[in-house]
Formats: sequence, structure tokens, C-alpha cells
Amino acid sequence: MLTVDELAAIPLFSGLATEALEHIAREAADIHLVAGEYAAHEGEERALFAVLSGRIEVTKLIDGVERNIGWRNPGSIFGEVPITLGAAFPGNFRASEPSRVMRLEARRYHALSAAAPEVAVRVGALARERLGGLQGLAAAPPTAQVTVIGHRWDSSCHDLRRFLARNQVVFDWLEPDAPELAARWPDRRLAASDLPALGFPDGLLLAHPPPREVARRLGLQTSGRRAEYDTVIVGGGPAGLAAAVYGASEGLRTLAERRSARHRRCARGSGRGGPAGAPRGESPAGTVHLTRNVLAKAPWRLRGRLSREVSKLFEAPSMAEAKKRLEALRAGLGGQVPEAMGCLDGLPG
Repeated sequence: MLTVDELAAIPLFSGLATEALEHIAREAADIHLVAGEYAAHEGEERALFAVLSGRIEVTKLIDGVERNIGWRNPGSIFGEVPITLGAAFPGNFRASEPSRVMRLEARRYHALSAAAPEVAVRVGALARERLGGLQGLAAAPPTAQVTVIGHRWDSSCHDLRRFLARNQVVFDWLEPDAPELAARWPDRRLAASDLPALGFPDGLLLAHPPPREVARRLGLQTSGRRAEYDTVIVGGGPAGLAAAVYGASEGLRTLAERRSARHRRCARGSGRGGPAGAPRGESPAGTVHLTRNVLAKAPWRLRGRLSREVSKLFEAPSMAEAKKRLEALRAGLGGQVPEAMGCLDGLPG
């Protein structure tokens, strides 16, 4: 649980009265993240976060590649732009090491800012500062990562362009008789048998490049991060994604594969016979059914976040940690989804 001293150490809250800090400690969620876990994804609903410990990396999808655009260290906040503008998160916020963050829902933040206007002033000033950097990213013209060389009606050229587009890779396209082709690659003459070809900014020119080689050179993920998996799901549609999620929920090391390399994801199960936070005697399969019941009683806009929070609850390493996570979940979402919280009444805490 959050303490007054921890909140007072955050510059944004340092000038608040003890009563206000106690109110925040009761209302805010105390979230523990492992390395690689996301506090917020790009496009998620607004909320205000503060980093209590660890380090948060800020990334954004630019030209089809997730790029680092900043860091948040202990004492700093994030979410000030969406909370001020009433918009979704403009980037991803991911823990680069074991971290702990505070999350204040939009409704509770506005109640706080009404009681302590100086908080809204500081958050607004920080949002204006950060908006300048985001505007710079948005104004920068997209830079082509590769150049496709091929005929318009060539099916192989069409497949190559489609592969790049599906993976959100920005590319130029030149016909074989384009005058700028000789200027950009003066030392290479392409024969009809070399097409389609792919040119890189460093001068490399590949004839008939296979998709896996293209993905490797562009930094797209082409293989799983583990040596072994219990389950491999081929196909990333609704059925495939659901199978991957439920497989990981039951402790299986699961790999989901789909045609677009960029969308390949690895799901990691707990690997234990049953979650620490589950009711006594609850099997992994029972945990899945319990999670389904919880999500069925929540509005669509909250299901993504609720699913992640419930998963963290079930993957707690100990019963004490499970109780802490359940208390944080009830404090953070209990008021918005009381019926869903009712499904968790059988859990500890």
C-alpha cells in the first residue's frame, strides 16, 4: 500500500497537505511491474502515473519500429498529456527493470485537482512541455527504410510491398526504368532476373530477398525468445489470440505466430501448478474460468486493463503478495466495476 511519505517524495505532491496525501494513498493503485511489463500501452485510456522505484522506458511505434523516446525515473510522472487533453496515451510505458508505480484514475485525479488546483497547474505545465517533443515527432517526415525495385504488375513485387506494408515499414518504390535508380546505385545494374530487388540506405541491394532475410535486416522479430515452448499457436486471428492467452493463463509457455513478423508475440505462463493468489484448490483451468467471469461483468473499455491486473494477481509469488495486489486492484478499479470485483470475493484479502 502507498504511504504518505512515499507520495510526499514525489515533487508533484510534495506541497500537499497530509490530508490530501492520505486521500491519494487510499484512492491510487500501487502497481508492481517486472522488467518488460507495460504500465500503459499506446492508445489506452488516460490516467496519471508516478514512478516510485525502478525505471520506465517510453517507446512509440515510428515507421513500423518501436523506438525509445524517453525515460521516467523515480519521482517523475507520466500520463500528464492524456490526462490534460482527455486523450489516449501517445506512447508505451514499459518497465526496464523491476519497478513500482502509482496509478490515479482520471476521475480521482480531477477530484484531486479540484481540491488542490496547484496540482493541475503543474501537470498542465508538464503536459505543454512534453507536447513540444511529441509535435516534433509528428512533424518529422517519415523516412523510407528501404526501396523496392520492381514492375507494377509483377506478383513477386506486389508480395514484397505487401509484406513491408503489413509490418508498417516505410518504403520507396521505383520502377526498373526510373532515372534515379542509376544515381542511387551507380555500381549495380539490375537484370530482369534480379527483380524484385530491395535497396537499403547503406547501399546494399538484394535481389529476390526472402521475407525472413528482409525481416532480419529490418530488425523485426523472426523467432521465439525461448529455446522451448509447450504450445505453438499458428494464426493471429481472434481464435489464435484467445488460444494463446488461455494457454499462457494455464502455465504453458506459449508462442503465437502470424504472418506479419511485427505482430509475433510470446506469451509466458507462470509454470506453476496453480496461481498463488487463487482460492485454495483452484486449478489453472478454474483460474481461467474465474477470469472469464470477472471480465464478463466489466465494460469493454476496462476489460484489457482488468485482464492484466487479474493476471498479475494470479501470478503473485506468495499469498502475501497476492493479498497486496488484490487490495491495489480493489482500490484502483473496485469503484468502477463492483460486479466484477464481486467475483473475486473468494480470494484472500
